[in-house]
Amino acid sequence: MNILLTSGARRIDFVGFFKKALKDADIKGKIIVADPEENAPSLQAGDENYVIPHQTDSKYMEAIFDICKKHHVQCLVPLNDWEVPKLSAHKKELEAIGVSVFTPDKNIVHNVRDKGKYKELLKPFDVKAPQSYFDIKEVEEALEKNEISFPLIVKPRNGSASIGIEIAHSLEDLKFAYQFAVNKIKETPLDNATYKKPEDNIIIQDVIEGEKYSVDMFNDLDGRFLGSFIRKQIEMRGGDVDKCITENPPELLDIAQRMGENLGHAGYINTDVYYDGTDYYVIDINPRFGGGYAFTHMAGADIPATIIALTAGEKVQKDWLTQDSDIELARHDIVVQVDKEKVSNTLKTKEKASSI
Repeated sequence: MNILLTSGARRIDFVGFFKKALKDADIKGKIIVADPEENAPSLQAGDENYVIPHQTDSKYMEAIFDICKKHHVQCLVPLNDWEVPKLSAHKKELEAIGVSVFTPDKNIVHNVRDKGKYKELLKPFDVKAPQSYFDIKEVEEALEKNEISFPLIVKPRNGSASIGIEIAHSLEDLKFAYQFAVNKIKETPLDNATYKKPEDNIIIQDVIEGEKYSVDMFNDLDGRFLGSFIRKQIEMRGGDVDKCITENPPELLDIAQRMGENLGHAGYINTDVYYDGTDYYVIDINPRFGGGYAFTHMAGADIPATIIALTAGEKVQKDWLTQDSDIELARHDIVVQVDKEKVSNTLKTKEKASSI
C-alpha cells in the first residue's frame, strides 16, 4: 500500500508514524511525501519525496494525479488546511483511480472554513460558537447596545496558522487591527482560498477568556464517527500547540461526538475549543490532520494504523482510537541535513519526460 502525505513541511514525526503503522500491519508499501518547498524537512524522511507546485498553482492537482498514478497510491492524507478545498473538489476523480482520500467532501470544507458561520452551523447540534460581526459599523452598534465589550478579537474568516489575528482594546485599536488583517490576507494564500474580497473576509468577536483545548474528531471514509481526542493547551507557537496535557472530560467528549456525527466528514478534523468557566465555545475548525495529533499519538492512539486499516478494508482496533489521560507533553525541534538527491521535482520531471 502506497500512501501520499501532502504538505509534509516539518512533520517528520507523521512520516514515521505511517511507516511504523505499515510495518506493524505487515503491509508492503511506501510513504510518499510531497511539499512545495524543496528544503522541507519531511522531504528527507519519505520513501519517495516530491516537490510539487503550491496549492494556489494551476498545476497543483496535475502533480497530485501524476504522483498517484505513477506510484499506484491507495491512500492520500493532507496535512495542511489550505490545500484541502482543492483536494476535496477533486475527491471523486481521485477515488476513481483507486485513491482513498481522507478529507471531507467540498460542501463540508466550505462550511467549516468560514469561521463567521460557526454559530449557525453548530447550533442545530447544541454546540456553541462566539457571535461574529463582519465590519466595524456592526461592532459600533453592538457596543452601543452593550451586546459586546472590549477586548475584541479580529481575524480572517478562513484563517490559518494565526495569520492576521489581533486583539483590540479600543475602537482605535479595532480599526488598526481590521486593516492589519486585510493586509495580511492580501499578502498570503488566504487571498486565494475564498471568493470573498479581503475586506469581506474579516470577523470580529468577543475574546473568550479561560481554558483552551484542542478537540479532534476522526470519522471513517463514509463519515461515521469513530473517536475523538482532547488536549488541554498549555503553550502555543505559530498557531500550533507547543505544550499540552491529554484529557478526556465527558463534556468535551460529548461535544466532539455530536460534532463528528453531525458534520459527517471523512477523516480527521481538528478544532480549538475555549471554556469560559460556564460554556465551551468552538473557535476554529480545521478540516485536516492537525499537527497536535503527535501528542495524542505519544499518549497511545494510532490514527495512521486506523487509516491503513480503513483503506485496506480491515477491522479497526478500539485501542487505536483512545489516548491515555493526564499525560503532559511538549514538542522539541530536530535538525536534518537537506539532501536534494532524495527529492524529485514533479514539474521538472514532467518537462524532462515531455522533451524525450
